[in-house]
Amino acid sequence: MGLFVMVARHIVGPLLPVLVAFLAPLALFLAPRDRATVIVLAASASDAAQAVTLADGAILSRFGAFGLIARSELPGFSARLYSAGAMLVLDGGGRGGCLAQSARS
Repeated sequence: MGLFVMVARHIVGPLLPVLVAFLAPLALFLAPRDRATVIVLAASASDAAQAVTLADGAILSRFGAFGLIARSELPGFSARLYSAGAMLVLDGGGRGGCLAQSARS
């Protein structure tokens, strides 16, 4: 085992419960609700597109180099996205809706 890994374990190990305690409420706040617009992040935009397709969603627009904005009317969309390979699914907060689409025209 390398020295870096040993040092990282000694630093991160004790801080892990603190990080989980801090990030868990944040994750609940950012968790998408059913029938909401979501931001889907994956290793690449094409991987995100594949996850959206496999999860029966519709791609609304691109979100940077690694993500997409998507939506599905079926319940459980975010769980299906994770099962299909999405790395992170966040509440889109209305991104990609009518207002964002009309801004492009």
